[in-house]
Amino acid sequence: MAIDGAALRRRFLSPGTVAASLAGLLIGVVVFGFIIRPTTSALSGASEYGRPYPMPHQYWANTDEFYVFASGGQQGGLYVYGVPSMKYLSEIPIFAEDEAWGWTTEDPQVKAMMTNPWTGKVATRGDTHHPAMSRQNAEYDGRWVFVNDKMYGRVGRVDLDTFRTGQILWIPNITGGIHGHGIGPDSKLIGVNIEHEQAPDPVISNHLGLEVDPIKGPYVGGFVGINVADDGTMKNAWQVWSPWQHDMLRIGWGLSDGWVINTSYNTERATSAVPMFGSEQDYLYFWNLASIEKAIAERKYVTTPQAPDVPVISWKDVEVYMTTIPLNPHGVDVSPTGRYLLTGGKATTLVAALDFEKVLQAIQEKRFTGEEFGIPIIEQDFVRSATMDLGLGPTHVEFDDKGFAYVGFFVDSDNKKVPLGPPYTEKHGMEAWKVADVLPAHYSVGHLLVPGGDSASPYGKYFISMNKLTKDTFLPHGPMRTENHELYDVSQIPAKLIDQMALGPETHYSQAIPVAMIAPKTQAVYAPPTTVEQPRVEYDYDSETVRVYMEVVRSFFTPDAFTVPEGWHVVLKMTSREQALDITHGFAVDGYDVAVSLDPGEVKEVTLVADKPGVHWFYCLWFCSELHMEMRGRMIVIPEGEWSPALEWQPPA
Repeated sequence: MAIDGAALRRRFLSPGTVAASLAGLLIGVVVFGFIIRPTTSALSGASEYGRPYPMPHQYWANTDEFYVFASGGQQGGLYVYGVPSMKYLSEIPIFAEDEAWGWTTEDPQVKAMMTNPWTGKVATRGDTHHPAMSRQNAEYDGRWVFVNDKMYGRVGRVDLDTFRTGQILWIPNITGGIHGHGIGPDSKLIGVNIEHEQAPDPVISNHLGLEVDPIKGPYVGGFVGINVADDGTMKNAWQVWSPWQHDMLRIGWGLSDGWVINTSYNTERATSAVPMFGSEQDYLYFWNLASIEKAIAERKYVTTPQAPDVPVISWKDVEVYMTTIPLNPHGVDVSPTGRYLLTGGKATTLVAALDFEKVLQAIQEKRFTGEEFGIPIIEQDFVRSATMDLGLGPTHVEFDDKGFAYVGFFVDSDNKKVPLGPPYTEKHGMEAWKVADVLPAHYSVGHLLVPGGDSASPYGKYFISMNKLTKDTFLPHGPMRTENHELYDVSQIPAKLIDQMALGPETHYSQAIPVAMIAPKTQAVYAPPTTVEQPRVEYDYDSETVRVYMEVVRSFFTPDAFTVPEGWHVVLKMTSREQALDITHGFAVDGYDVAVSLDPGEVKEVTLVADKPGVHWFYCLWFCSELHMEMRGRMIVIPEGEWSPALEWQPPA
C-alpha cells in the first residue's frame, strides 16, 4: 500500500496537533521535570560532588585538582585521568606498541628504544608496575615520571611536558622480572629490585661465592642502581647481588636518607610457590648507599661481558642489615618525615610499623639477634613501634598530610585508616596505630593512592582504592572485567565515597600530582622546525632506498604520490605543518603494517620495505578535518624487473 507522505505531514503538523503537542510537553516538564531534566540535587542528594546540569563547557578542565598517572600493567604504559572528575584523559604507551597513540616500531626512534641492545631483537610487549614521580627534597617537581617493565627488565621515562616517552633503559645481566622501583629524594638515583631470581653469568655467581644450579636452584637476586642526569637521561650505575630476591623498594629521605629499604617474600630461596611460605617471618633489608659507592671506589666489584661498564657488587662488600617482618610482605612505604616504615604480610593479618630512629640506634648499639649469610639481624621488638592486627591480606600503604596511613586489604576488600605515632599525634590527636576509619572496596584492593602519598609532602584530601576485582560494580561486559578505581574524600571521618571509575587492565601502583604543576607547561604543539625540508622524493640506487620528504597539513600529503621498485626500502620523513591545537594526523598504508600519528608541528620518520607490488594508498588515520577521507595519496610499487629510472616520481609541472 502506498503511503501519502504529504498528507501525513499536513495532518501531524496542523495547528491543532502542534498546539496539543506543545501543551503536553509543557505539562510533562512541569509535572515530571525531575525526570526529563534531572538536577544535581535530585540525583545526588545535593552532594558537593554532584555534576552540574546543564554541564558548562570546560567544567572538568577548571575543577580537576590532580592528574593521576596509573600503571597499565599488561597494557605496557600509563593511563592518565583527572581527579576528582575520574575522567580518562590519555594513555602513554611506553613498552608496548599502541597504534591508537601512534607508538609503533615503524618509527625508528620507537624501534630503537624497544630494541634489546644485546640481542638486537625488538620487544613490543611490557608489564608496567610502579611509576615514580621526579622530585626535589623528596617533594614532587613535575618534570618526569619513571616506571618499570617487569617483563623485560626495563625502565622508561615519560616527559611531562609532552606526555610522551623520552627514554627506555634496558638493565643488563638479567632476564627480566624487576618489580620494586623507587626514586631518590633528589631524582639522582633510581633503585630497582630483581624480584625473579636469576641464574646469572658465572662471573656474577663466582664473585658472590654461591653455587647456582640452573635446573635445581637456588638462584640469586639483588637490586640495581640507575643514575639520572639533570636532563633526565638514565644510565645503569651499579648492581648489588645477594642470595635473595627482593620485592618492593624505597629510597629513604629525611630520617632514612642515604638508605635503600627493600623486602623479600622468598627468604626461603624456594623455586616453587608452596615452599615460599615455609618460614614464620620474612626480612626487611637496610642498605647503606655510601657503602655501595665506597665499594666501587675500592674496586670491590666485577663486570660482565654484557655490561663491562656496570659494577656488580657482592652483598658481602657493602653495609647491610635486616630485621624480621610479617610473612610474605609486599609493600614497604616510608612516612613523610622518613621516620616510619610500614609493611604488611600478605599471608597474615599483620602490618608492622618500624621506627627508623630505632633502626639507626640498633645499628649503633649492635642490637642483633644473629645473622644469615653474614648479614646482622636487628632485634625485631626494639625497632617496632607497633605490630597491628588489621585484616586479611594487607598489601600496600599510603600516607596523607594529616598524619594517617592507609592500608589496603585484598581478602577483606577494604582499606584501613590508621593514625601514625609521634610527631603526627599533634596533628590528629588520636591514639596511634588504632584503626580510625574503614573504607570499603569493590573488590579486593591491590594498590592505593593518596596524592603525594609517597613523598615528604603529601597533598592529602583524596584517596583512591585501585581494586583488582570489579564483579557486579558495572554493566556486564564478558568474562574479563575492567578494573575499578574508587575515589574517597578522606578529609573527614568517616570518609565519603565520591565516585567509581572503570579502567582497563591492569593497574598496579599510581601517582597523583597537582594540575598546577603540570598543566601550565604542557606542550600543545611542537615548534615548527628551524630547517624546512622541501617536499621531494630521492632515489638511492646504491642502498636501494627511496627517501620521501613529505609535508602534512589539512587535508593534504605533499607529495601525494611516489614510485618505488619492489623490494626497496622506503624512508618517509614527515613534517606536520599544523600549529593548531588538537590537530593530530595519522599515516597508514593499505596492505602494509604501518600506522603512526603525527602531532601538530611534529617531525617523524617511518620506514618500510616495499615488498608488495601494485598501487597502495596511504591515508590519514585521524578525523582531522571535514575532508579527512580525501587526505590520501599513492605509493606505487613497480614489480621486480619492470623498473627503470624513467619511472622516478617527478613533481607536477
